[in-house]
Amino acid sequence: MAQYSAQLDGVFVALADPTRRAVVRRLGRGPTSVGDLAREFPMTLPSFMKHVRTLESNGLIRTVKSGRVRTCVLSRERLALVDDWLAEQRHIWEERTDRLEQFVTARPGGEHTVNPDLDLALERIIRAPRATVWNAWTDPTRLAQWWIPSPTRCQVDRLEARPGGAFVTRMSDDGAEFVPHLDACFLAVDELERIVFTNAVDSSWRPADPAPVAMTATITFGEHPDGTDYRIVLRHRDPEARALHEKLGFADGWGTVASQLAAFAENEAAR
Repeated sequence: MAQYSAQLDGVFVALADPTRRAVVRRLGRGPTSVGDLAREFPMTLPSFMKHVRTLESNGLIRTVKSGRVRTCVLSRERLALVDDWLAEQRHIWEERTDRLEQFVTARPGGEHTVNPDLDLALERIIRAPRATVWNAWTDPTRLAQWWIPSPTRCQVDRLEARPGGAFVTRMSDDGAEFVPHLDACFLAVDELERIVFTNAVDSSWRPADPAPVAMTATITFGEHPDGTDYRIVLRHRDPEARALHEKLGFADGWGTVASQLAAFAENEAAR
């Protein structure tokens, strides 16, 4: 690849300009005279010719003169050089992605692996299809009915179930005044399989220091003979954060919410 790196540099510099890219696209449909080509662009002929000379000097086009007419022709050989280079890069990154996928797949337990010093975990078998449990998680109206331990009411302000999407909820004890509950960001959303979100980054993608504790939550939805194998792993920055979360009532809070989700999904599945 090193032997044509200078040529590639010139090609990419030439194609960095939108006018020159448009010229290349136009010539991809066939040769045309400089005059006819220039009329397609809102600029003076001298200005247009600067673009032509840049493309020609970098081997992307050539001009052929016949009598008084100069014709522009696309040089496909130089474009093929670019295509070869892009193919090499694509191969490199596909190999890296494949190795990463193999590494992740080979990890014992994958996202279910729990570090007892840093993580808290919970598992339930929900007697409802995965699609029903998934919908209870990704539909704002459904989520509001189970996401916060009853009798506290939940209001879902934003539920953008996609990587980078916002996850914002509020809560109320009296149903009238709602106060902030969660301002988080989705990291991964794999349909019917997995949801990952964190409150260490807020819904505006700003680093956050949430009270009482920062965490990353991984929710997985597995197939089970009785319905859905529902698992939660909460990951913390350090043992102190994990201990604080446990002391504040992880088991009661997340356990209650998981039970409410199970009751809601099982009721929907029975309809």
